Amino acid sequence: MTGNPVHRRPGGRTARNRESVLRATADLLLRDGYEALTIARVAAAAQVADTTVYRHWPSKAHLVAAALSEVARSENPFPDTGTLEGDLRALLRQIIALLERPEVQRVVQTIVSLSGDDDVARAKDAFWEERFSGAADLVRRAVSRGELPSDTDPYEVIEDLSSLVYFRLLVTGRPLDDRVVERSLALVLHRQVSAPDPGFVPPAGIDT
Repeated sequence: MTGNPVHRRPGGRTARNRESVLRATADLLLRDGYEALTIARVAAAAQVADTTVYRHWPSKAHLVAAALSEVARSENPFPDTGTLEGDLRALLRQIIALLERPEVQRVVQTIVSLSGDDDVARAKDAFWEERFSGAADLVRRAVSRGELPSDTDPYEVIEDLSSLVYFRLLVTGRPLDDRVVERSLALVLHRQVSAPDPGFVPPAGIDT
């Protein structure tokens, strides 16, 4: 005799615990900063055991990277406006809106300054890889639409787009305003179409 099959909800307790831990990490991180964050405090806030946290994230650095990625995904989704220019402008404005929050600035500045720890280095690499890989899809769509040459490096486009913003945030402290958006966008578009591959026809309105 066989009983009725057991239907489990997708994710279940593991997914709920993961969500609770990441939410607690983000809340504590943005409120108190990186140095004050501990696995024990996160576990208590998420109402899970310390071992539950360590099972998924081997270090505080990995946990913070995952939490920041979750914040970025929820508050800075990758746009799809139908054009490269529209996508890049929307993406950069979303990045700036996130970075203009003082608590986010503090966390980014702290994490960028961390060094000398393999766990920290791997966690930082994982965070940037996740963000760059998602943003790179915008560039791949533009290539498929014929807006960019087929040999365009998506990572270079995103680096060029965001470099001025992060330079101002981390080095000069100058304002992150609409002029930064338009300047960054103009630099990216000019560079990407200034030396196209053979047979490439730039989109209307872009002067090569």
